[in-house]
Amino acid sequence: MLDSKDSKFLHYSHIQGFSLLELLLVVALIGILAAFAVPTYQSYLQKTRFMEVVQQSHGVRIAQSACLLQAGENLTACDTFAELAYPAPAASDNTQSLTVAASTGVITGTATAAGGGYTFVLTPSINSAGQLSYEHGGTCLAIGYCN
Repeated sequence: MLDSKDSKFLHYSHIQGFSLLELLLVVALIGILAAFAVPTYQSYLQKTRFMEVVQQSHGVRIAQSACLLQAGENLTACDTFAELAYPAPAASDNTQSLTVAASTGVITGTATAAGGGYTFVLTPSINSAGQLSYEHGGTCLAIGYCN
């Protein structure tokens, strides 16, 4: 006859945990998933940081467009932050510099190392009908950050 101590032992003997092999497989699977996820996340994070440069550049573009509405088709009248009545953006964690080129009005934004160090360039042009357009350029095009 079994006493209460023995029956308790028999009851727990049927409960089994994970084997060492199963645990190692789970750890290996998590490692493989992490190997793919971490670089993807870092690329996403860098692109997100670079978007600050793009947004600031578009802010300057809007100010330049408004200035050109008042100045006519004269790009040289809207080629400095003072002429645009737009405060020059200060450097930040993600934006190294944002400039407007004299006489051409080309807007160039450069990211810090956290943003990949890429550049975003907006080149204004006025066609014969007096319509303003901007051509996107810079090193960000090659990697698809500013298409």
